[in-house]
Amino acid sequence: MPRTCLCTDAYEAASCYASTVLAKLPGWVVDDATSVREEVAEWIGTTPAERWHLAKLCSRDAMWAARTSGNPQRILDQVDPLPESTIVALQRLRRQAGWGNDGR
Repeated sequence: MPRTCLCTDAYEAASCYASTVLAKLPGWVVDDATSVREEVAEWIGTTPAERWHLAKLCSRDAMWAARTSGNPQRILDQVDPLPESTIVALQRLRRQAGWGNDGR
């Protein structure tokens, strides 16, 4: 029998909905923080040299995929614009570090 929600406001209703939906999820579903911790667990304790080696392997694979895609230049030319909030934060950090507008 479906559960009848007797919530009195939108916050309670959202919480009620979330708990109902979450109760229906399979047991392997976890919250975001747990998911991220599980994802990076094998990398905890690696040295910077080990991480650099893995980054180089990943970059090599990405370049292989770009070259074999049939559109390598279009892929390599793609640049995601920085969000305005990031630009402002970088400017603030550069000022605090005593750098000029050109980053030096």
